[in-house]
This record gives sequence, C-alpha cells and structure tokens, in this order.
Amino acid sequence: MAEELRPGQTGPAQEQIGSEVAEAQFGQAIAGMIGSEYNHQSGGGGAGGHYEFTSLAELDTIITELKSVADGIAQDGNKLHRTAEVIAPPAADIMSSLQTEATVTSIDAARLHNQQMLAAAEAEIAKLQAARTAYAQVEDDNTQSFHAGG
Repeated sequence: MAEELRPGQTGPAQEQIGSEVAEAQFGQAIAGMIGSEYNHQSGGGGAGGHYEFTSLAELDTIITELKSVADGIAQDGNKLHRTAEVIAPPAADIMSSLQTEATVTSIDAARLHNQQMLAAAEAEIAKLQAARTAYAQVEDDNTQSFHAGG
C-alpha cells in the first residue's frame, strides 16, 4: 500500500505541479517585462505528459491545496478591483492626475495578470479533478476484479 502524504509534505505530483506554476509565473513575468503576452500550456506534467500519484488521498490533498491557491488569487483580484474604484487624484493639478492615471494603469495590469493566474489555476483544478475521477474509476474496477477473482 502506498504511503499517504501529509499536508506540506512533498511528493512527485506536488513537485510537478510546483514546476508548472513556477514556469507559468516566470513566463508571464518575462512577457510582461517586454510588453508581450504569455499563454502557458500545461501538458499535464510528469514523464510522458502525465502526473503520477501514489494515492487518491495525495491527489485530493493537491486539489484542495490548489483550490486554496485559487481562492487566494480570487481574493487578491477583488482587492485590486476595489482599489481601482477608489483611486482619485490627491489634488487638482496635472501631476496628481498623471500619477493617478499611472496608478490605475498599473492596477489594471495587475488585474489582468490576476485573471490569467486564476484561469490557469482553475484549468489545473479541472484537469486534476478529471484525473481523480478517472483514477477512482480504475481503482474501483480493479477492486471489483480482485474481489470477483478471489
């Protein structure tokens, strides 16, 4: 029987997901610096384009952690939205207006990045949930076959 991972403990699947997230963040940072767009395409990670999980419990833990990350990204997006709504020039001069415009432009860029990160996290969650459903079905089929033959 495979040993289950405890929260915070690393394993092959968590390392693969961490690598995917780091690659996406790096690509977006570089693209942002040169004024370009970066669309990360995940092949599923792992050898041969797939993740390897030692147990459904490990996969459940990873899905739960990724949902927590996605929730944090969404909360940050809400904060950026509320912040953009209250930006106002501190005075009625041109420099105050220009600084306010620059601040709003910066917040808009952060909001776009936030939306892209949330979409990437949600896509990974969907992939992992689909994998979990498939793995659970295979595990159930194997259990039924074992009991029928034994």
